[in-house]
Amino acid sequence: MKSYRMPDPGEGLTEGEVVSWQVSPGDTVKINDVLCEVETAKSIVELPSPFAGTVAKLCAEPGETVAVGEPLVMIDDGSDDEPEFLVGHVAEETGRRRRRRRAVAVSAQRAPEEGGYPVEPEPHYDAGDAHTDAEIAPQERSAEPRAREDPPRMDRTAHVLAKPPARRLAADLGIDLAQVSGTGPQGAVTRSDVKAAAEAGHDAARDTGVSRGDAELANMSVMSRRLLGGAPTEPDGHTRKVPVRGVRKVTAKAMKDSLDTKALVTAFLTCDVTPTMELVNRLRADRRFTGLRVSPLTVWCKAVCLAMGRTPVINAAWDDAADQIVFRDRINLGIAAATPRGLMVPVVRDAQDMTMLELATEITRIVAIAKEDRLQPTDYTDGTFSITNVGVFGLDAGTPVVNRTESAILVLGAIARRPWVVGTGDDERVVPRWVTTMSLGFDHRLIDGEEGSTFLHDVAEILSDPASAMLY
Repeated sequence: MKSYRMPDPGEGLTEGEVVSWQVSPGDTVKINDVLCEVETAKSIVELPSPFAGTVAKLCAEPGETVAVGEPLVMIDDGSDDEPEFLVGHVAEETGRRRRRRRAVAVSAQRAPEEGGYPVEPEPHYDAGDAHTDAEIAPQERSAEPRAREDPPRMDRTAHVLAKPPARRLAADLGIDLAQVSGTGPQGAVTRSDVKAAAEAGHDAARDTGVSRGDAELANMSVMSRRLLGGAPTEPDGHTRKVPVRGVRKVTAKAMKDSLDTKALVTAFLTCDVTPTMELVNRLRADRRFTGLRVSPLTVWCKAVCLAMGRTPVINAAWDDAADQIVFRDRINLGIAAATPRGLMVPVVRDAQDMTMLELATEITRIVAIAKEDRLQPTDYTDGTFSITNVGVFGLDAGTPVVNRTESAILVLGAIARRPWVVGTGDDERVVPRWVTTMSLGFDHRLIDGEEGSTFLHDVAEILSDPASAMLY
């Protein structure tokens, strides 16, 4: 009998929550068969079996939090020893084989409800989808987009073919997969199928007069449903108490630490970005960008990297322990993402060396990963500067909290058609232009007002006239 214990996920994390089991007592498993999905504060990962045998006991229920080193599952392999597996998942006799990572599809044909991008509303543009898909290791940059999707996996508990995102959405919405008709390959249930079932259930509930609480829950966002769905109503009938854990717990601590240690200020600048919108349209028509997400965010990322050449302190960090300012020559752009699990910031590494095509390719990949809730630690660590987009929510600006390991963050507002004065003297006139407001939050301990203002102005200059990038 062998006991497989919760492995150390790294990043200083000490526990994980069992999301779902892929095996049941009595099942026969082989080495590297997936045993369960575990959610840490940073990501959801599949845990493969480090040895073969028969599942004797599941030591934790779905939703239960297990500390690192505590038993997860007992497997009878015919032996009496019980080794501990705290790091790694492969037994010695397998020759240290490792599971192959799976690629993720980012083609233009991918439907928005399948983890792609939301359709941008008119009549205003946003600065690119800052929301952000399946487990994937960092890969070498390529101009060619990934085109292979994960095959559906059998949900053994319900005997339903469904990929993890569809099963997770069903759990969030309280949908029984066994009652959903699948329209995917081999009859697999897709996210679209789950959403359709939820909508049908909502309509039926409205027609039959369900409780007000259930109807309100059905209208909430996925994240709100996830937070409140399992929480019982208090005796007063008006409140619910939800434990703080996972991404919410980590985010709360990080934001509080940042506010406690940094001298945060925010600068604002409104600018005409019509030339940037024209450039985006040209890139979208370029066959080299086929299958990639091309949005104003792509141009913003390039502009940020160029502008930092004149104000490198924007990419620096304050070392409290050594009382030093650490200047970095690598720009790792964090793209703030509203995911079903909460706020995540996947990172585009070495952005300073990327062409526009490479930026579009990497942003497409990293956004798709976050959408599917499959970020790995290497996908969200070591960021040096962050960009967040409140424009997708229809907001013009915001006062952001800087990441605790960084010194500045850029907020992109909605891009909308507005009256704008152009020309000078007798040629001065008011015409409709694409206009946006940017906010730069920065740590005033190391970034002076002049440096912050210079950087923001340089970014605006590049966006107002992309040809001016030749000067940087």
